[in-house]
Amino acid sequence: MKRLSLENRSRGYTLVEALVAGVVLMIGVSAASSLTLALITQDEMNERTALAINFQECAVRLYQEGLSPAQIQNLIPEVAVVSDLSITTGTENVVHSPAVPGLPAVPLQYADITVTFNPSPATESWSARKWTAGGNADSRTLTVRAYRWNNPVSSP
Repeated sequence: MKRLSLENRSRGYTLVEALVAGVVLMIGVSAASSLTLALITQDEMNERTALAINFQECAVRLYQEGLSPAQIQNLIPEVAVVSDLSITTGTENVVHSPAVPGLPAVPLQYADITVTFNPSPATESWSARKWTAGGNADSRTLTVRAYRWNNPVSSP
């Protein structure tokens, strides 16, 4: 009987080694594709959130410039991401801290500017065997309190 030398046995790969290598490769490819989908979805949600925050910041700046809530609602353009803009106004007396003798409390007008928006562009969670990034019924609400002096701009 002839014995196979070590050189003759190490010439190629066995079928089991090739199958194991293929399975490992497929696991890596599927993980990469899943990660890509998650990153794209997160990027879209971040973009929509940034649009809503920019919309809110524009409303805050217009309020600080002296416009009334009605003027802001009429002036600011619609953004598809934002479903609601509400502005609640009031007056707040700000006291100096630490207290300074002789300085009275300063009355400031404020507005709580609330933006409701939908961060997800998805239509359904699962349709036609295709993942579409979750439901679109999820909405987020952001509220910012903006202050201004009691000298609003008079409209012509």
